Amino acid sequence: MSLNAHILQSIQKAGQSIHDSRELLKAEVASHTEHLISVMGSQPLGPIADSAFGQLKLVARMLQEMQGLEEQLRGIYQSATQLKANDVQIIEALPHRRSTEASYDRVEDAKVVAPVERRKPSRKPSAKPVTEAAPVKRRGGRVSTNDDRVLTALRRLLKVFKNTTLSQAQIAAEAGIPIGSIAASLHRLQNAGRVVQMTRGQYRLT
Repeated sequence: MSLNAHILQSIQKAGQSIHDSRELLKAEVASHTEHLISVMGSQPLGPIADSAFGQLKLVARMLQEMQGLEEQLRGIYQSATQLKANDVQIIEALPHRRSTEASYDRVEDAKVVAPVERRKPSRKPSAKPVTEAAPVKRRGGRVSTNDDRVLTALRRLLKVFKNTTLSQAQIAAEAGIPIGSIAASLHRLQNAGRVVQMTRGQYRLT
């Protein structure tokens, strides 16, 4: 049974909302930090400093919890994407296998039925023009605009950070796309043969 496509869309929207909230909390932590530094400079032992420190701790804890939610949702989205991709691969593989077997049977039949003819001496045929070999095609797979951005971002990052583990958040930030979309883009690029994931967080362009 295939996975409902609306589930992926809902998870992606939720991931975008959590990402936006995390960015707002990050800015809030920076603002509270500046306020605490200002208060500590004028009243280091006063109640205002204690209050500012308590507020900073609270906002920082909220940011940490939001980051945890984003990581959990990213894992859920990757699992859902993998499940959806497996359904598509099974459906596409069956017709291809049948057509291959049918072609093989036709070739075998042709070998049995074809009569043996004696070759008559004839003029040497003129050399046929050599045709250029067809370019090697990459593996199939649709590539979206976000996928192209991710591929461009990986090229830039791998030039600077060679043999370095790259987080999905780092790739998404470089590509300028929501972090909730990065897992699906990387998966499609791997299926298309554009990117190879050697280990977790380490990629190589083909």
